[in-house]
Amino acid sequence: EKFFYDHLPECKKRQYAGLEAMKIGYNGVSKASEKFKIHKHTVRKGKKELMKQIVPPEGKIRQKGGGRKKNFSYQWSDRNPVNDSVLIHSR
Repeated sequence: EKFFYDHLPECKKRQYAGLEAMKIGYNGVSKASEKFKIHKHTVRKGKKELMKQIVPPEGKIRQKGGGRKKNFSYQWSDRNPVNDSVLIHSR
């Protein structure tokens, strides 16, 4: 069971832990988080996804919009006559 869990992608691990918590019933979130060594919030999120039947798009592991934004360009500019540099970013 642990071997199977270790080879799942992140979202499937979360949902599997949520499923195990639901099977256990009372105190299932705590027991599943200890069993798979993940945080209780992660197990709760997996349970919530299963109950709402949230399925990630095929071929995607992460949700759209995650990660660092790529359209930033940073440049230094002298704005004061005292030569205090100020960082300006633009999109």
